[in-house]
Amino acid sequence: MRVSGRTLLGGLALLLVSAVTVDAQIIDSRQAGSGEPIAWTSLSIGWLQHDDLCDPGSESCWDFAGAPQFRATMEMPMGRGATIGLAGTTARVPLIYRGGLLSGCSQCEADANVSQLFANVRIGGGAGCHQVIDLNGGVTIFSNFRNENASRLDPSGTVSSFTFSVGYGFGYSLSQRFQLMLVQDAGMVIHKRIAGSSTNTAQQYTTRLGARYGLGSRRRGY
Repeated sequence: MRVSGRTLLGGLALLLVSAVTVDAQIIDSRQAGSGEPIAWTSLSIGWLQHDDLCDPGSESCWDFAGAPQFRATMEMPMGRGATIGLAGTTARVPLIYRGGLLSGCSQCEADANVSQLFANVRIGGGAGCHQVIDLNGGVTIFSNFRNENASRLDPSGTVSSFTFSVGYGFGYSLSQRFQLMLVQDAGMVIHKRIAGSSTNTAQQYTTRLGARYGLGSRRRGY
C-alpha cells in the first residue's frame, strides 16, 4: 500500500493533537504540580538528502533524490534539560534504480519508503532561545520499491541498515511546555558489505523544523 505525504503529515498532526488532549486530562490543576512536564512529544518536517547506496542482496544500486521527511518523538526527562526516548521518521523518496539483468530494470526511475527508528538523547532546553543537540542510534529501513509504472522492484521485502546521526540546531520556548525548533541532522547509514569492498556506507542530511510539547506535570515533592 502506498501512503502519501499528506496522509503521513495528517497522522503526525493527529498524534500531536492527541498528546495535547491527553496532557489536558493528566493535569488536575496548575497548583497540584510544579509545571515541569513528565514527558515530551514532538513532530517535525524536514528535507532529506540521502547518498547513493548499493544493496548486495538485490544486486541493485539506489541513487536517491531529496524528499520531505516526517519525524515524531516521545521522550522522558533526565534532568538539566536532557531527555531520552524514541524517534521515528518516514519518507517516500524518489530514486534512480540500477538493477541486474534479471531485475526487469537496468536503470529506471522509481521510489521507495525510507523509514527510521532511533533511540534518541536530546540535550538542550530552557527559557527563550537555546541550543539543541540530538544524538540518534538505530536502523534505517528501506521498503516498497516501485518503478514509474508502480511495478514492484527487488528487494521485495524490507532491508535494514544500522544508522547513527547527530543533530544540532536551535529551539525557542514559547512557554514552559511548548517549543519550536530548527535542527540540522547529519547521519551515516552502514549497509551490508559488498564483495570486494571493505565498506558500504551512505551519508544522510536532514534540515527539519518542528514543534515540541510537554505532557503532564510533576507534583511537588516528586
